[in-house]
Amino acid sequence: MRIIIIQEAGRHDANKHFRECLSMQRSLIKLGVDTDVWGLGHENYENKPEWNNYDAILNLENYDSLGWLPDLSLVKSKKILWSIDAHCRGLGVYNHIFNNGNYDLMLQATKDFVDNNSVWFPNCYDSSLIKVRDEVKKTNFIGFCGSVLHRKEILNFLSNKYDLKEDIWVLGEDMVKAINSYDIHFNLNLSNDINYRSFETLGCGTALLTNQNYQYEELGFHDGVNSIFYSTVEEIVEKLDFYKNSPAELAKIQRNAIDLAKMHTYDERASRLLSVINEI
Repeated sequence: MRIIIIQEAGRHDANKHFRECLSMQRSLIKLGVDTDVWGLGHENYENKPEWNNYDAILNLENYDSLGWLPDLSLVKSKKILWSIDAHCRGLGVYNHIFNNGNYDLMLQATKDFVDNNSVWFPNCYDSSLIKVRDEVKKTNFIGFCGSVLHRKEILNFLSNKYDLKEDIWVLGEDMVKAINSYDIHFNLNLSNDINYRSFETLGCGTALLTNQNYQYEELGFHDGVNSIFYSTVEEIVEKLDFYKNSPAELAKIQRNAIDLAKMHTYDERASRLLSVINEI
C-alpha cells in the first residue's frame, strides 16, 4: 500500500519534527507502509505528487490561508480528511473541503462531531519522541505546559495557591522535559475536545488533572486510577490537597498513566487508519 499525507510543515523549529504528518508517517513506515508527506513548507513542495499513484490520500488538518491545498475532486485514490480542530473552527470548513474534494471519509478527533460521513479518531501522542525521561526529576508538584488562551484566570489561581510551574509556549524536547518534571499536569480543554496534551502527559508518566468529559472515560481514562478529573475549582482544590498529602496514591496514578498511554500512540492510530482505509 502507498499513502501520502498532506499537511503544511511545522512553523516552529523546536518542534517541527513533532508535526502530526511526520509522526503518522513514522508509525505507518513501522507497519511496512510506503508513506510520503507533502505540503507547504516541505522540501518537496515544488514537486507536485501524482495523486493517483497512491492507494490513499490523508489530508491532515490544514489552515489553508494561501490557497495551496490541491483540488482532489477528480483523483480516484481513496481520500480521507482528518479533522482535528473542529471544536474551535467549526464543521463548515471541513464539510466544504470534504464535499468539494469528493472525499470518502472524515476522521473526527472529537466524538460529538461524528456523522454518517465520519468516524471517531481521537488524538494521540508520538511515543518515539514523548516518553518518561529518567534523568528528569519531578521537582514541581503541579505544572502547566501550553498556551494560556482561556486558562489565564485558573492558572493565576493555581500559581498563587500551589506554586504552579508555568511553561508557556515551551515546545519540542523542552516540552517533554517540562511535563516530566511535574507530579501533576494541569489541563483545561478548549471546548468539547480531548487535546493532545492529555495523551502526551500520560506518555511522560505524569498525572493528568483535566476537566471532566465523557470522551475520556470511553478512551480508558478513569478518575483516581490513571488520571484526575474535575468539574469545578472547588473540586480542583479538594483533589490537589488530597494528592499532595497522599504521595503513594499519586504515584499509583502516574504508573497507571504509562500503561494507558500505550493505547493512544501514533502506532496504534496508524494501525486503526489502515483498517479504516481497507473498509472504504
